[in-house]
Amino acid sequence: MTFIVQAIRSYFSDKVNLSSVDISRAVVLAFTVSIFAPFYFSLIVICLIALMTMIHYRIREKAFSAPYTRLIFSFIAVSFFVAAICNNYRGMADSIMIYAVFTCGLYLRSVMTRQLFHQAMDTACVGSVWCALIAIGQKFAALSTAPDYRPVSVFSNANYYGMIIEFIVLIALYRIFTNPDKAAFYAVVLSLNFIGLYLTASYSSLFATLCSVLVIVLYKKNHKLTACFFGGVLSLAAVSLVFPTFLPRGPEALERTISQRLSIWDASFKGIQQSPLFGHGAMAYQMICDQFGGYHTYHCHNLILDILLNFGIFGLVVLTIYFSVNLRLLTLRFRNNVGGDMNILLMAAFTAVLVHGLTDVTIFWIQTAALFFLMVSSIGIGSAYLEEDIALPKLFTEYYDDHSAQVAYLRD
Repeated sequence: MTFIVQAIRSYFSDKVNLSSVDISRAVVLAFTVSIFAPFYFSLIVICLIALMTMIHYRIREKAFSAPYTRLIFSFIAVSFFVAAICNNYRGMADSIMIYAVFTCGLYLRSVMTRQLFHQAMDTACVGSVWCALIAIGQKFAALSTAPDYRPVSVFSNANYYGMIIEFIVLIALYRIFTNPDKAAFYAVVLSLNFIGLYLTASYSSLFATLCSVLVIVLYKKNHKLTACFFGGVLSLAAVSLVFPTFLPRGPEALERTISQRLSIWDASFKGIQQSPLFGHGAMAYQMICDQFGGYHTYHCHNLILDILLNFGIFGLVVLTIYFSVNLRLLTLRFRNNVGGDMNILLMAAFTAVLVHGLTDVTIFWIQTAALFFLMVSSIGIGSAYLEEDIALPKLFTEYYDDHSAQVAYLRD
């Protein structure tokens, strides 16, 4: 493998004078484009980036210098062996995929700059336009034969597409503030994605979008934005009350959805009680739903229940620690005026994941996780010196990389 990498590097050095910055830019943009193509493109790109990170020492050292990286890798290793013990072969494969996605996210974080981040965000906006047009075409094509059809665009189901739209709405709003000269383009992006959100008929996505946009509204304290937001919410509520048929799915569908969720959650609780400490491995609900008479689906439709069923209390504690560390870093960025609107975007993205996680686990998918990690990669821009200030319990010192032995770098 090393020979192949050296041969490729030698070939390009002879043909084109490519710098590491050029390569990083190409990799990040290729990663972004792959999100808005069928998922196997994302799968291939993520695996290639993870492989590149693993076999290249300098890239690996820089990427894995992020706080608590060893802790999260230990968690993934444990989840793999737990799945193996439970004969959860899908869970074993998904653990490897989680490792690849997380490695890819660390790489993005290590190479991200402000300019590259904005290029990636704009690329995502363009990709979302393509996806919205596909969704509209799918809806028209199925209108005569299946009027209740929920378009999926290039994603596996409507709920995954709904979460992608949540993120794109946040990205477009972010870019309106950071690139006001192109506000008309981002307005078009928002309009098309709101159409896509309506077509997905995902109430979870709608509620998560409203809550995450509210975060931006509260942080920006912009009177026009506040008026537009609350005016839009009130108008939507009024139209829904006056014209109930405006809702993409009627009360019967909502009642059916609630009934399904209750059945799923009941089976999930019973599965958690069966193995509370370490769980059953990733995607365990498919293994236990028949045993406990739960509704047939892929996961628990609740983020906390899914983590407990798959990874147990151990997994929930590890992920809580990791999330808390990054939230602490985000707080330091706010206090030190590092990142500005990027920090608001991250807070809104975290809100979208947590709110949507109340009734679904759409973040646990290649494309949705990839776009989330792309947004989160901005937390590494200018944060090297702030990472030293993160309080570290002695219990977890061995899982934290020693930054004092490394040269601190500050990216623009």
